Amino acid sequence: MIVNTFLAQLDRVRTTRRGWLSRCPSHPDLHPSLSIAEGDGGKILLRCWAGCTVQEIVAVMGLQLSDLFADAPVNPCQRPTFLPKPPRFDWRRASSDFLHRAEALEVRAERVFESARGLDCAAWTGEDIDAALSAVAGAFADLQRAELFRNMAFNVRVRGLASERQGEKHAP
Repeated sequence: MIVNTFLAQLDRVRTTRRGWLSRCPSHPDLHPSLSIAEGDGGKILLRCWAGCTVQEIVAVMGLQLSDLFADAPVNPCQRPTFLPKPPRFDWRRASSDFLHRAEALEVRAERVFESARGLDCAAWTGEDIDAALSAVAGAFADLQRAELFRNMAFNVRVRGLASERQGEKHAP
């Protein structure tokens, strides 16, 4: 039997760094406690963290212990891929990045506004006036984007702090 076939017979299967985790079929499992991994030669390795034996697990599933061993070498195309665990979201860094981006946009806009103040455009061509107006319009757009980045930084910080407080409440 290949791992994919075995996993299809289980409930609430999710991927872990070393394999999979699911509800154990041999006891009333509210939270997944059965670890499944693939060993050398396509062997299916099981461990119930609640204490069920491998024999109990396969018996409840209507399988034999020999079903956990591949009859032939497993084709690499049939072998499931292990996806790396995504990095944890660092809300402090994200909030800081949003704030830095907002500040950079505000500084750029202020430089454009300072450069545009007091200019004598009497001798300018139509193209010069269009370029100057485009720069000022871009500066106003930068200020709007900066405000959005500041709001995003604030929202990320609020949610990050709230999730940390929730984690403290549930910690033993």
